[in-house]
Amino acid sequence: MRVTVLPALMLAVAPSVTAFAPAAGFTLAKVGSPAVQPRASASMSARRPARLMDLKATAAYPLEETITGGPREEADYTVPEWRKKVDLAAWANEVREVEKKYRAQQTVEEDVAHMKKMLSWTYVLYAVGLATAGIATPFLFNPISALCISTAICMRWTMIGHHVCHGGYNAQVGIGDRFHRSTFARGPVARFVDWCDWMLPEAWDVEHNFHHHYELGEGRDPDLLERNAHNVRISKLPKALKYVEMFALALMWKWFYYAPNTIKEMYDRQIMLAKKKGDHSIVQPFQMPKAPGDFHGSGDVTKAATIKHVVSEMFKFNFLPAKVMFACLGPYFAAHFIITPLIFYALFGATVAATAFATMAAAEIFTNMHSFLIVVPNHAGEDVYRFKTPVKVKTDDFYLRAVIGSVNFRTGGDVNDFLHGWLNYQIEHHMFADMSMLSYQRMAPEIKAICEKHGVPYVQENVFERLRKTLQVGVGSRDMLVYEHGDAKPWMNALKPASA
Repeated sequence: MRVTVLPALMLAVAPSVTAFAPAAGFTLAKVGSPAVQPRASASMSARRPARLMDLKATAAYPLEETITGGPREEADYTVPEWRKKVDLAAWANEVREVEKKYRAQQTVEEDVAHMKKMLSWTYVLYAVGLATAGIATPFLFNPISALCISTAICMRWTMIGHHVCHGGYNAQVGIGDRFHRSTFARGPVARFVDWCDWMLPEAWDVEHNFHHHYELGEGRDPDLLERNAHNVRISKLPKALKYVEMFALALMWKWFYYAPNTIKEMYDRQIMLAKKKGDHSIVQPFQMPKAPGDFHGSGDVTKAATIKHVVSEMFKFNFLPAKVMFACLGPYFAAHFIITPLIFYALFGATVAATAFATMAAAEIFTNMHSFLIVVPNHAGEDVYRFKTPVKVKTDDFYLRAVIGSVNFRTGGDVNDFLHGWLNYQIEHHMFADMSMLSYQRMAPEIKAICEKHGVPYVQENVFERLRKTLQVGVGSRDMLVYEHGDAKPWMNALKPASA
């Protein structure tokens, strides 16, 4: 009975998860791609910035119906007072000075050493969890072991893999070092040692480091919650069942949604690059339909890829998606759910091995829930903006979007920041992606003070409060703000910029 915990859970919750689900030859040698370059169809130098006071509601973007409020009224599209009064250029100059100050202070002795200290914490947690995974408890699994393992897995992704793959330590370690973005987790051995998870690091590099970071909150942002949860938001199901769907997704979102969708984004990227060279041989295994909703301001946007698509294609005798996902998911699955229990079986017998397997399954559920808690609320809520127009990288507007399109959680102290996966500094991170974790920790108070001085909304709340607001958007109870629509809210108009 114990060894059936994870499969049983998957079967129980998978049918109800439609939040990120679609409506009903590439070779593995090409999977290892170099650091991504800008898309030809929307190059960084050609991306037109949407200026601070631009409003597109009555021009390019008609007054469409919303999830929660019915048809919009023209009067709804008003510019918040902070946007009327803020001196964007002065604000941007001040935040650039903060970036310059802390970038100059980054060193091997402090920043790289700090990152390695955080990495060592994950090693300790993982070792303790594995060493005690087979110890019997009144439960089917060892909860302390599961929590240790799940936390280690989550932190290896959100802290180490995340910031290293953004190039946060490139300047300090140099090309060829393990912690340079061009080397870290590249290839099967390095992936296993550096960052063994469901996602293929090269695919995550495209999905996250390029699309999400440089198209934050736009229709092309693969992590835009309003787009991905559109089916749930418009569903006629009772609100309670919608919350159940979101909870079910949180239990398995990394392998059900995130891994296949990062693969889809990587294929799109490589197909585009190959076509520029006249190569039309690469096949996209995730041929997804156009995404519904008003998310096409930056070009056609397709729905997110999920494991549901893989299964549905198998019933059509199309096994390409399954083949690709087997190569992606196989190493992590084998390490955690085959090799680890077999080691316990060989050393201690079937009973201990069954407990160890159940512990690894519980750790998988915990790490999905933990990562969902600290990842998804970073860019969602009725007080967070999304965008219909592109923006040029490193312009004043780009930095502004990083602030008003992101959320910080409680910050300060290595233990607190560790448990938040260092994702509690999303505002600073989206402004300056290639800086160290220590730099974000140090600069955050200054960035916040500058935003308060100029009246730029700097949203920072407890992570559980942010989860509540995220779920409200996910089930359709609330809408995010749309920058081009103005969407003034009373609390925004209460802001008093220094320039007012």
